[in-house]
Amino acid sequence: MSESNLNIEVIYALSRRQFIARVTLDEGSTFGDAVRKSNVLEFFPELVYEDLKIGSYGKIRKLDDTLTRFDRVEIYRPVVADIRNVCRRR
Repeated sequence: MSESNLNIEVIYALSRRQFIARVTLDEGSTFGDAVRKSNVLEFFPELVYEDLKIGSYGKIRKLDDTLTRFDRVEIYRPVVADIRNVCRRR
């Protein structure tokens, strides 16, 4: 494997199911490139590429951000409840 290759994990987790794919990309590739190469969109057709909320280790990123050697791509689910309202109801 060349030093110019990046080994990246793409992760999408639901409450009872998770998707983890390891992809190899060229240096200079983007977060979007990793998403497309992982085929996550084929496994979860409800995901819309342009609407994805993604990050790396909890830090929000954009699809056109360039990957670095230690990044991983996390695809975030939409928020369905406002945590402030949940706490108030308790």
